Amino acid sequence: MTGRRRYLRVSTDHEVIGVQFLVTSLAFFIIGGLMALIIRAEQALPGFDFLGGENYNRLLSNHGSIMIFLSILPAVLGLTHAVLPETVGANRPTHPKLGALSFWLIPVAGALMLASFFAGGASSGWTAYTPLSTQSAGAGQTLWAVSLLLVVGSLVLSSVSFLSTIRSHKPDVIWDTPLFAWSAMASSVLAMIASPVILLALVLLLVQRIAGPQLALLDGVIGVIVWQNLFWFFANSLTMILMLPMIGVICEVVPNYSGRPIVAHRSTAIAMAVIAGLALVSWGQHMFASGLISGMRIPFMVASMAVAVPLAYIVFVWIATIWLGKVRFETPMLFALGFIGLLVIGGLSGMALASVPINLQLQSSYFAVGHLHFALLGGAISGLFAGIYFWFPKLTGRDYDGGLGILHALGHSGGVFLTFSPMFVLGLMGLRRRVFDYPAGQNIEIFQLGVTAGALLLASTTMLFVYNMFFSALRGGSVERSALEAGWSFQPTQERDPV
Repeated sequence: MTGRRRYLRVSTDHEVIGVQFLVTSLAFFIIGGLMALIIRAEQALPGFDFLGGENYNRLLSNHGSIMIFLSILPAVLGLTHAVLPETVGANRPTHPKLGALSFWLIPVAGALMLASFFAGGASSGWTAYTPLSTQSAGAGQTLWAVSLLLVVGSLVLSSVSFLSTIRSHKPDVIWDTPLFAWSAMASSVLAMIASPVILLALVLLLVQRIAGPQLALLDGVIGVIVWQNLFWFFANSLTMILMLPMIGVICEVVPNYSGRPIVAHRSTAIAMAVIAGLALVSWGQHMFASGLISGMRIPFMVASMAVAVPLAYIVFVWIATIWLGKVRFETPMLFALGFIGLLVIGGLSGMALASVPINLQLQSSYFAVGHLHFALLGGAISGLFAGIYFWFPKLTGRDYDGGLGILHALGHSGGVFLTFSPMFVLGLMGLRRRVFDYPAGQNIEIFQLGVTAGALLLASTTMLFVYNMFFSALRGGSVERSALEAGWSFQPTQERDPV
């Protein structure tokens, strides 16, 4: 089937699956963004309480869950589904039905997640710490857990599809694998290792909620620590499951708009593999302040800080490629530059939180909120926008409005900085996260207003993106796709640094 109706049906065409993922994730991004604006309205001024503590907790829990599990993750999967086969020289994925099933789990998961808000609500945060998540009344938390089971199932199916496609079409020399495909491979291996752990945790949560207090699997001191270890083993890896493909996107965008192959192709691939490995052994940094055995703090601190080394190396590779090339400042390149700058800020704040003494003071403050959003909105989302603009003509056969794209790139990067950099100051001033109101007269109102203004800027630039993409897909100038097929990946050549 051709035309727009093919996007509304079950399809095994990987480009259709990719677009279905991306459009669905955009819908949930808008829903999660509207929740964020309501949260910011609540937080803008002290004493301005229109939600109440219970509704605020439910809204905050759904906002975090929707943005991470139903927006950013499906978007990363969708972009990978759409472009990975051509990147490795294949016409179609090895197991296209896995991709189709992977997508259709997401709308069902999203419906359950939204339903949870009206069924008592999931009010224990996106981390669902026990005993809050085991003892909350109503079916909301149960629906939340079932929703996440489906999301993780989608991740596993997509990862199997990606790995089989890469394995079937890898080049004779493994180091000549395009870096986007390499990043997808590292991310998929990481997902295959980490996903069974969270599946076990969710099954335990569901069994306890269904069986009742007589089966206290996750209550008590032991149960609380078990949940935290299981959850953060996955969630810490999830950060890199989301980030690694976006690093791969930037490794494609920077060379194409610098006019030269990327510097140090082989060692960049190795750095990605090292990042994936370190993500598996650094989950304890999230538990420094919550009962982790004191003797384990130092190994987890070292492992968490060590992630900065390969990340910094890749950043220097991008800078060297730009320095040695002739840069064209078009929309994907502007997003790539924004990604690099915002990722550095997110990485430096992450290094601070990886230090045990600093973490003990700031883990439950707005400083941690700022770090998380710089990593996800400044990093993963910026990379997604770079990739969508970069491959949009190849996927749709139409061009987008470059002027609107540049405005979006500048507004997004500026909005992320304006929204989340004040959170570092608020955290250092002692403002706790997950608190729906705060007392007046503490000189933090101006920073809270700055965060709210930045959120409004981000919302407006997102609407600009929606308009640009949908208008361009329907009425944009035609592009000859066959002339662009060679541009799926900037292949390494003899000019490449052999490192």
